[in-house]
Amino acid sequence: MQSLIKLTDLGCLSVIGVDATSFLQGQTTCDVNEVIEHKSNMGAFCNPKGKVISIFLITKVNGGFLLILPKSLLVTIQELLERYKLRAKVEISEIENVPITKFLQPTTVRTPWILPETSEQFIPQALKLDEVGAISFTKGCYTGQEIVVRTHYLGEVKRQLNLALCEPSASVEPDCSIVDENGEKVGSVLLAQVRRIPRKVKDSITDEVETISVSKMVILCVLNTEVTNTTLRLDNAMREILKIVDGRKS
Repeated sequence: MQSLIKLTDLGCLSVIGVDATSFLQGQTTCDVNEVIEHKSNMGAFCNPKGKVISIFLITKVNGGFLLILPKSLLVTIQELLERYKLRAKVEISEIENVPITKFLQPTTVRTPWILPETSEQFIPQALKLDEVGAISFTKGCYTGQEIVVRTHYLGEVKRQLNLALCEPSASVEPDCSIVDENGEKVGSVLLAQVRRIPRKVKDSITDEVETISVSKMVILCVLNTEVTNTTLRLDNAMREILKIVDGRKS
C-alpha cells in the first residue's frame, strides 16, 4: 500500500557542489556516502535534541543530491541547511517539475512523513527509521547524533510507530491526539487517509469466503509502547475507536 501522503504534497531540494557529500553527511541521520545514482535512500534531519524535523528521500545526481520531502517543510529545511552551510561549497535550491514517483520505491503506508504539525516531536527510533536503514550508527557526527546513538545503545524507546484503522466518518488531522479509556493522551497522529481495505467475509448460507473492499480511515500514529493493547480513541469530535493493525516495521 502506498504511503499516506499525496504526491502533490511532496517537493524537491537540490544540494549541489563539491562539498555536497561532506556537508550533508554532517546534517543527516543516513550515511550519504552510501547513496548512489538511480536509487533513493531514506534519512532525517534532526534538531540538537535528536527530534526529527523532517524525513526525506535522497538520491545522487551529477554534482550533488536531490532531497524529496513534504513541500510544507521545504523552506524550513532550506533555511536550516543555509544556516549550517558556513564555508561549504554547496548551493541549495528548490527544484520544480521533478518526476517524484521515480524516488518513492522505499516508501510504504508505514513511511512516517513528518509535517509541520508533527515536526520536532519524535526521535528517529520512535518512527522506526532505524528499521529501514535511515540511520547510520557508524558514520561521523551529525546534528542530534548524541541522543540518537544513546537511545540505540540503551534501547529505551518509549513511543513507537503504529498503523491503525477507524471508521471513515472521522475527521483526522496530523497531530490529532489519541487518548486511552481514561482520557489521557497516549499518542499522536502523523498521517491519515481514507482507503479501500480488503476484507474476507463468509456467506452465512454457503459458507463460502469472498474478499470485499470497505472504506476505512488508515492512520499512521506514534503511541506510548504500553498502550497498544488497550482501548484507544481519537481525541476529536467523533472520538472514534482505533483498531491497531500492528506495529510491524515500515
